[in-house]
Amino acid sequence: MKKFVTLAIVATVMTASASAARAQVAPLKTRFAYSVKFVCGVQPGTSLNPPSEPPVKPGNYATAINIHNFHFKQSAGLCKKAVIALPEDVTPRGAIGNVLRLPPLLPDEAIEVDCADIVKLLPSSGVPLPPFIKGFVELRSDQLLSVVAVYTAQGCDATRGCAGPVSLEVVPQTVFNDLSICQ
Repeated sequence: MKKFVTLAIVATVMTASASAARAQVAPLKTRFAYSVKFVCGVQPGTSLNPPSEPPVKPGNYATAINIHNFHFKQSAGLCKKAVIALPEDVTPRGAIGNVLRLPPLLPDEAIEVDCADIVKLLPSSGVPLPPFIKGFVELRSDQLLSVVAVYTAQGCDATRGCAGPVSLEVVPQTVFNDLSICQ
């Protein structure tokens, strides 16, 4: 009898632990999606002329994506991934990172995703990334959020390097209603 009670208690605890673990990794039922353009790194100078221009003019580029849960009483579930964009005639297509589920954004909390974070989202194939990457960070949430991309650029040339003035642009992002599931 004693062994049966002990086994029943252990089974109950194991079942409760398994349920709690499943609850932590349950899919996030997303309602909102943000597809945010990023440009990161140094685009070296080239002597190409149209139509063979580089994707951006020579310079040093950075992106910071600010995400704010403006709700005062609700946490927001959030996941993200990065996708590299390459010219349409390049195969294979750009790398698609794994979806990373973030801890919930607490009410009135904000986080930032910058170029260092974006690189960590990309799959590691053992081949180093080029000095300049561009693509999208996809954000999905179960709550409407305030998402803003901050882009900075500094011109570069062969004689001065990247020492010119810095340009800054802040771009609010458009939300897309999305009923798919983010895992």
